[in-house]
Amino acid sequence: MDLLFQICLVAHLLALMVAGGSVVALPIVGRELAGAGPEVGKRFGGIAQLLGRNSRAAFGVLILTGILMVWLRYGGVDGIGVWFWVKMGLVVIVAIAMGAGGRFRAQGMRQAANVAAWVSRLALLGVIIAAVLAFS
Repeated sequence: MDLLFQICLVAHLLALMVAGGSVVALPIVGRELAGAGPEVGKRFGGIAQLLGRNSRAAFGVLILTGILMVWLRYGGVDGIGVWFWVKMGLVVIVAIAMGAGGRFRAQGMRQAANVAAWVSRLALLGVIIAAVLAFS
């Protein structure tokens, strides 16, 4: 059981690294994409799509491994403190902001997509802070 928990924890932290890296890289790529010509734009557009797919996959791994770790370590959510629930609320905000950002981008609403991206980034930062407080 401890080995499975440790494997889940490693996967969880690696997924957090991928998600965090994407959150940092996407705005940089987006700025370059906005001022790029068609040929360069095509290359940067592919990079942006790859980063988006990576962040969505990492988010899925974070959800699955998080649920599994709570179940393995605590047998459920009984007795888990308030910071865990703050973290879970922020996870929901991240998911909603990611979905909204994708829809806004698909509709060409760049300003709204940027706001959704910032909401997602700030909520992810809150998730990390709440996780430290919940499990320390």
